[in-house]
Amino acid sequence: MKVEHYTVDGVFVEHAAPDGIATAPPIVFVHGGSHGSWLWENWLPYFAGKGRHCYAFSWFNHTGSRALPTGEFVQRGMLDATRELDIVVSHINETPVLMAHSMGAAVTQKYSEDHSVLAQVLLAPVPSTESKGEPIPLPVDWSAPFPPMPYDMAVEWFLAGCPEEDARRYYGLMPDESPKAVWEAAQRGAAIELDRTRIGGPTLMVAGGKDIVSPADLVRRHAAHFGADYLYLADRAHSLILEPRWHDVADRVNSWLSRTCW
Repeated sequence: MKVEHYTVDGVFVEHAAPDGIATAPPIVFVHGGSHGSWLWENWLPYFAGKGRHCYAFSWFNHTGSRALPTGEFVQRGMLDATRELDIVVSHINETPVLMAHSMGAAVTQKYSEDHSVLAQVLLAPVPSTESKGEPIPLPVDWSAPFPPMPYDMAVEWFLAGCPEEDARRYYGLMPDESPKAVWEAAQRGAAIELDRTRIGGPTLMVAGGKDIVSPADLVRRHAAHFGADYLYLADRAHSLILEPRWHDVADRVNSWLSRTCW
């Protein structure tokens, strides 16, 4: 299946089209911190094969998208990526399903406060003020972009479960992140305010029992606060999307979408 690449208002987009006429609404995929549209390299063709137009994009200053001046980039919080999400959804001009990972889940939920979406699938989401946990003691230099962690640490946090060859390839793709966004994520929800009364549509939140970035107990609490369906996968880590058994996770998500969203 062919995936086309293009840029819309500075936002790098990957689009996978179904064979023939679409039989289900489109999906827009939202990556998390220190990642890019490449996070969804397996999920785009998978869900396009289910009859959906699928779009993944990169935040500004992330893989393929517009570079920002350093002074602007370091002041960007994770929720500022709602701007890029809005650009992509406006380009599609159709109400989508939103599928997001980690920091991208907060972006998706904030966007959904002011825009209609058909459904949300949030994988290893960061929590918010109502579901916050203990902060991660992570030193951050607010004056400079936050570089990728050392390889061994990145594997522990982000790429656990991936074979070394895959882990090194993904690690090589990781861009710098905004120190403000990293700090927000390290607060484990305390810095992210979301209004559940303004978010409509069904939501599924997925947690991995081996995830040390978004621990399952926080995801479960987050799901309960938002009235979301909750899927716990005991043997998965933070990169549910990249691990070799990603197909099993995608199958479970597709089953939920088939029952919940039409």
